[in-house]
Amino acid sequence: MSKILTLLISIAIMSTMFVSCGKNKSPEETEYLTNISYISDYSFYGDGVAYTVGDSQNYTKRFLDFGSMEQSPLCAVPNCTHSTSSCLSKNIGRFYKPVFYNDYVYFFTSNGGAVRETTDGHEFYINSSLMRASLSSSEIECVCEFNDCVPREVGNYVLYGNILYFIGDDRAVTVDELGAYNWSSSGGTMYLCSINLDTNEYTNHGSIYDGDEAYESSKYTRSSNIYGVYDGKMYISHAFVKDQSLDPMSDEYYTYINFEFDFETETWKESDLPSSPYLNDNFYSYYDISSKTIKVIYNDKEYEFDLELNLQGFRDSGCSELNGKLFFPSLGIWYDLSDSSEHSMGNYAEYDAVGYYDECYILIKSNKTIKLTEEELFTL
Repeated sequence: MSKILTLLISIAIMSTMFVSCGKNKSPEETEYLTNISYISDYSFYGDGVAYTVGDSQNYTKRFLDFGSMEQSPLCAVPNCTHSTSSCLSKNIGRFYKPVFYNDYVYFFTSNGGAVRETTDGHEFYINSSLMRASLSSSEIECVCEFNDCVPREVGNYVLYGNILYFIGDDRAVTVDELGAYNWSSSGGTMYLCSINLDTNEYTNHGSIYDGDEAYESSKYTRSSNIYGVYDGKMYISHAFVKDQSLDPMSDEYYTYINFEFDFETETWKESDLPSSPYLNDNFYSYYDISSKTIKVIYNDKEYEFDLELNLQGFRDSGCSELNGKLFFPSLGIWYDLSDSSEHSMGNYAEYDAVGYYDECYILIKSNKTIKLTEEELFTL
């Protein structure tokens, strides 16, 4: 068994505490965050993170231990080559994210929608499942099946206590005049769904937003995603195109409707805040269309940055905040929010800043990783 998986098992036995982005926290913050985990391209667990390395043809799910900076495939099978689809590190899939809970790692599978022949003719159907694998053996089992939606492959999740929240869609299936079925991962109904990881109960909470049905283009362009938890609320962004004749790179092409979800009432409403692709418990960022600037709320203080990015450029920038440092990997710069000063990422441009551990910053670019002290960060 690999050192990394041995570490994972020890963590699972000792604690089920989660944090949103691997930071050192004060006791008060830790108490608040112990039951909330945001899962995006990086799935944090204990003092490390799981993520995908490789392309769609050759990839593995790997785990990076922040203490030792050792990497290992997310697999506990002795002598596994980690090169076949039977290996857990590949079985999870390239785009579905691993979710750690107790001593298991959970992940979705789905047929993505298909057509089968029945006694009544052809029928479109969906088979989706939540699977889990033991961290000690990598043995896989199905814990929940549902047939009303496909979990979005590029979607993010939130684990609130024992409840896993995610977005699913119905594939926007249509039948043409020849009886042929067509479906897509965009344009269908977007549902907010959840699964109780203790009881394995699945709940479809309903369509996130139907107000775009008045626009023909929304039938081909609508999508929703979860972008994290800020100030105790989960934020969901719903996007669609009103007019496809507009320039796809213009700020007006996509319309974004921002919702905040209340965990206690399990209801959501449109937020007063603009849609944010990058947020955490005390950090919220968004693109202000009127001023063409990036605006940030951090510890209840507001900041503004003129980075010459348009809306789509900001959403693609990979922005993240760690310990009061604001990183823009695609631009190769970071800001110190204590004085708004700009700094270079040096040779680590395009590295994602993913964690703050033991007073060091953890940066990742595919299978390359680096741990930097604050002094080293300032001297890049």
